[in-house]
Amino acid sequence: MEPEEEAVRKIGVIMSPQEIRFGGAADAPLLGELHRPDGEGPFPVVIGVHGGAWLRGHRHDLRHWGRFLADHGIALFSIDYALATKGPSFPQNLADVRAAVQFVLDEGAGFGLDADRIGILGASAGAHLAALTALGGGASRLGPGFSSDLHKRLKVLVGVYGVYDLRSHWQEDLAKNHPPGQDSTVRMLGADPPADPQLFVDASPYWQARYDSAPLKSLIIYGDADTAVSADQSRRFEQALHQARLFARSLVIPGAGHFWFSDEPLDANASYTGAIAPRLLRFLQQHLVG
Repeated sequence: MEPEEEAVRKIGVIMSPQEIRFGGAADAPLLGELHRPDGEGPFPVVIGVHGGAWLRGHRHDLRHWGRFLADHGIALFSIDYALATKGPSFPQNLADVRAAVQFVLDEGAGFGLDADRIGILGASAGAHLAALTALGGGASRLGPGFSSDLHKRLKVLVGVYGVYDLRSHWQEDLAKNHPPGQDSTVRMLGADPPADPQLFVDASPYWQARYDSAPLKSLIIYGDADTAVSADQSRRFEQALHQARLFARSLVIPGAGHFWFSDEPLDANASYTGAIAPRLLRFLQQHLVG
């Protein structure tokens, strides 16, 4: 057996300077890419959850944000999770994101990470999973053995053009004439709302904002010209957070559509990522770095 093959069988072993296995089975490891500032730490850390309609995407998709945050004293642990390529992936995808949080809590000190300063960031479908994790949603679908208080260890949430109310997103997708069986929300959940309405409630961050939620601080980022995920998803989610008396701020990007957060380099002239990077960093410095 090659040394790298052996490494992926051991949780917490660095396979290369950045790749870490944080969970999963020996033959199907869950991997994360750690971007860490220079020095010993401990450093505040943001768990990054990529987008891709729950069907595609990769931990490398947030690599440019990892370098940016590490340059400013914040670690980014960008992770993979179960995709709905061979069947429904919920709630396994949620369990995978929660496993990354648990890994940082249990093993993060060995990698120079501060377990008392953990945030979570997601884009698109990743924002859905990040928000659901941060609000403690979906726990009833995970079965016994999952901590109901895990979300309380997260200090901040950054959601970028996210899907927060799955039923309304399904309705919007239906209006776009997706063929039967091709709607990404239904593929991820394994049912449509008429068949299992409660599933769509349990899996939607919009319905998980409660008065007894942990004192989470959220930054909701989206463009006002998004045709892939309606901007109303972000507007209504921010409103739900406010109504649950949770701290939330929005950052609306005029003219921005979808995909740019993962696709654009931060140093591109007049890019959307370059425009929001200082404000996103300032939010993290105020509410996570402390």
